[in-house]
Amino acid sequence: GMLGDPGQLESRFLALAELMRTETAGDGRIMDNPILRDRLLRLQAELAAMKFNGLRVLSASANGGDAGLARLIVKLQACELAHQISALAIDALGELGVLYESSPHLRAHGGWQQAYMFQLGLIIGGGTAQIQKNIIAERGLGMPREPKLATDWGRL
Repeated sequence: GMLGDPGQLESRFLALAELMRTETAGDGRIMDNPILRDRLLRLQAELAAMKFNGLRVLSASANGGDAGLARLIVKLQACELAHQISALAIDALGELGVLYESSPHLRAHGGWQQAYMFQLGLIIGGGTAQIQKNIIAERGLGMPREPKLATDWGRL
């Protein structure tokens, strides 16, 4: 549940939206860049989907049921979304997005960069996305396990 907290991700998303409304690049606000704005809207849709999925898990738990597939995708969905939010902040800041520590132009005390790297660690450390997808496929969708390679070549 800790990795899939929609409230925390919504706060990060709102901070990103505020950053894009207030920071400028070239002659205008970052928010006025249609490519970056489109990425922001896609993240907003992902956040809404995550919140609704969380409600599905909560409803199943409250009714004594098993959330099944909805429960299995929480970690994958949350970690990837958090990482994408930080990635967009770094991309939106351009050259300023790669600054660290004592730079006078650093934004948010380097919080976006730190979050990006921390979230990458969560994606890997909590079970890579590929492992999570295998778990979802096998346990949630009932697909067969991947075949294992033979280790004793003499028996073939």
